[in-house]
Amino acid sequence: MNFLMKKLWIALLSLMIIAASCVVGVYLTYLHSSQPSGIEITDQLGRKVYVKKAERIVSLWPEATRVLFALGAGDKIVGLDSSSRICPFLTKAFPQIRNVADVGNVMGTLSLEKIAELNPDVVFMYTDNPELAENIQTTLNVPVVCVRFNPPSTKDWSYDIISIIGSVIGRQEKASKLRAYLEQKLSEVTSVTSALPDSKKPKVYVTMSYDPLITLTWSSEVDYAGGINVAKNINATRPWMKVSLEQVIAWSPDIIIIPGICIPGRKGIAPEDLLNNPDWQAINAVKNGKVYKVTWLGFFGFDPAGTVISTFQRAKLFHPNLFKNLDVEREGNEIFKVVYGVDGLYTKLKKESGSSI
Repeated sequence: MNFLMKKLWIALLSLMIIAASCVVGVYLTYLHSSQPSGIEITDQLGRKVYVKKAERIVSLWPEATRVLFALGAGDKIVGLDSSSRICPFLTKAFPQIRNVADVGNVMGTLSLEKIAELNPDVVFMYTDNPELAENIQTTLNVPVVCVRFNPPSTKDWSYDIISIIGSVIGRQEKASKLRAYLEQKLSEVTSVTSALPDSKKPKVYVTMSYDPLITLTWSSEVDYAGGINVAKNINATRPWMKVSLEQVIAWSPDIIIIPGICIPGRKGIAPEDLLNNPDWQAINAVKNGKVYKVTWLGFFGFDPAGTVISTFQRAKLFHPNLFKNLDVEREGNEIFKVVYGVDGLYTKLKKESGSSI
């Protein structure tokens, strides 16, 4: 073989190697792109859950639903629990929520058949029923992520719910910004109230909207706003507990808060009902006229924006001198605007609830 022929063979061999490399490269690229992508997260029950994608979402817990809408994923929700569909915040901010399929309620009417028909990629639910979460995941072969704003283990707020949901749906950056915003706004109050000694904090009693002898046994809004919840030390297994009038008189709270619920036609009790009741006259709050109806921003769990606004409300009532420049309505509208993108939402809720703040 002469020299020229050798050069030709070498050139041809090189081309064959290059071509083979390209084919292998394309094949490997195809293999890589066809591999399942997703994320493994640890939910708030400590369960490790792998989620391949989150294009079709079912939410069985209003707290999760609110975070999904706040992160701009409302269009990915194909099914909701019954409570999410009537949440007064969400129905005003996102009227289209009423058109989302109703799959029942985790507390008794949940339909796994309806969930299966929706073919979801992921299901969000609360942390209170791990057995149900595992049952849904196993029966339907769909990942179930358990979240809650106030995990029962701490009974305190945890903005981890925003980070976890953001990671699952691929909105990590937006979740990080939303979480940072809400934590920063909350710190505008807590940076002041955290320095207060207990002697400077009012004793607070929070009633239920329809029954003044049902009280809230733990309330982070009261704590963060610089108050002392008189019912905090009750050995309670649930947030709302029935107490006697004698117990309320013994506590003699300095301030009584009546939740003003944001449901048309259901106003509940008014401050005058207690201020004019002879049985309540021995209580400091009644004697001093410090019974307030407050716009209630909780409805089956907490709202990420509402929790901060509720703290602003209470800080203004508990420590008017420390927060004399705080305009709760303006702040409330601003926070709801940032979280849900809707103007004047707090004003609408306040008007509907018939509350003074």
